[in-house]
Amino acid sequence: MAVIVPASTSLWDGVLEMTKSAQSKGADPLMWAVELSSSLLSAGVSMPSTKVAELLVSHICWSNNVPIAWKFLEKALSIRIVPPMLVLALLSNRVIPSRRSHPAAYRLYLELLKRHIFPLASEINGSNYHKIMESINDALHLYQKFGLESSEPGIILVEFIFSVVWQLLDASLDDENLLELVPDKKSIWPIKSLEMEIDDFGEKKTDSHSHQGLYKMNTTMAIEIIVQLFRNKATSRILNLARQNMSAHWMSFIHHLRLLVANSTAGMQRQNNISATVSCNSCLWITYIICRPKSWG
Repeated sequence: MAVIVPASTSLWDGVLEMTKSAQSKGADPLMWAVELSSSLLSAGVSMPSTKVAELLVSHICWSNNVPIAWKFLEKALSIRIVPPMLVLALLSNRVIPSRRSHPAAYRLYLELLKRHIFPLASEINGSNYHKIMESINDALHLYQKFGLESSEPGIILVEFIFSVVWQLLDASLDDENLLELVPDKKSIWPIKSLEMEIDDFGEKKTDSHSHQGLYKMNTTMAIEIIVQLFRNKATSRILNLARQNMSAHWMSFIHHLRLLVANSTAGMQRQNNISATVSCNSCLWITYIICRPKSWG
């Protein structure tokens, strides 16, 4: 699958050319990833690469929102060509606001989130950690959101994990038409698209049965990931730091969480449905989160 990049072509243009060529040929994702890794190493690029992460996410959203492009991204994540936390941050900016028109992409984002958000130690102890966290800060505008003037990677990590949970929470509230119940009637996160929503085939958004069915399942899955983030030992401790050090934002977050617990239809469906039972258990866990003492973590 070797692709010869002309000398006049920049390294990053070459990465895109290689990716587009592999995509058009239906190349094996692993072969593409090995080829890409070799090219980057030959060019002296340190990996995981923040620039390649930006390129691949921009490539997918939205002109190449096709299964093979997502497989390429997943393979790049699995062999550490790109940093998982940054990819998740970049995808959240693009996918969450467009989850209605691109429910399959939102589902893939949620799957990647489940797979890559929990093994944090490998990234914290890995190369380029400071640069990765700075890129996450820039991508999510965390300073503007939380007002903490610090480039300390540990602080940015706390803000990032908190932002992941809060974005999923507000997206779920919006999906269930509950966001208007919050004091400002909107989220601090860009969870709504400002553009006319277009579906995966370039047409105006339709309300097909399968489209709506996946959309609803995504809401249930997002709620369950929120619970997993609180139940996981590492992410729970990080969220406890947010609770201790970002009290004003935490109170707003908890208010949104209470609304979800009290009003969520995704979390309170019939008990004879297996997935609904999981969701009901999720709401019980969220209630426990809200009521547990301040010393948790």
